[in-house]
Amino acid sequence: MDLLGIALGLTVGVILGLIGAGGVMMTIPILMVAVDFTIVQAATGSLLVVVAASLAGIFGRGMAQVRLRYAIILGLIGAPFASLGSFIAVRLSETWLEILLVGIMFYAAYSMWNRATEDQGKSEPQVSLKALLVIGAIVGFVTGLVGISGGVVLIPAMVLRMGLSISVATATSLLIMLSNSAIALIWRVIDGVPMNGDDWNLVYMIAALAAIGSYTGANFASKIKKKLLQRIFAFFLVILAVALILELLGVWEL
Repeated sequence: MDLLGIALGLTVGVILGLIGAGGVMMTIPILMVAVDFTIVQAATGSLLVVVAASLAGIFGRGMAQVRLRYAIILGLIGAPFASLGSFIAVRLSETWLEILLVGIMFYAAYSMWNRATEDQGKSEPQVSLKALLVIGAIVGFVTGLVGISGGVVLIPAMVLRMGLSISVATATSLLIMLSNSAIALIWRVIDGVPMNGDDWNLVYMIAALAAIGSYTGANFASKIKKKLLQRIFAFFLVILAVALILELLGVWEL
């Protein structure tokens, strides 16, 4: 692995630790470019990278930021609805799904930017079980339908609909991402993946770099004002949306 691979691994970790989203979306192309993996190998390796980076990000932010009850309920209710979304997605036009995703991203970015606050002195609202079930179902369905990292959809939902701070939403999202990626990784390993010992060693190196970057990003996030952090996330969504538009226009491929 060259210096480019090292730099990209650290970058993925920093972004994931800072905003809690985009891990798989960034890691798959990085593994394909930096270490010449196939899409199958990259998809599998990315899961381990996200597990390591998410765990480091949680430690960097502190468990006090994680809302375990929300993570468990959102994760459990989201899984079957994500399967439903995936079932429907394969029967729809890929182009229309990407257009829908772009619309969701722009709406979330606009809302996150304009509703960004410091929430100083505000008590954290108690979210009812009914609201959690509805949000979990919607987020899971949308995630499965458009096939994007859960954090991209989940964090705006937790901030805008549940009233959580961006810091709490990000830490909780990292825990959900950690559990989902770990389960998916276990199933892939059980099914068998075309990767040898050298391939796994490269993944371990990228995962270690991503974990260092994530821990650093998470620590840095605690020093950033919540309003600015929320707007950084909104800007990240706009970048992803623009990248998808460029792909739709045939300018480049993600």
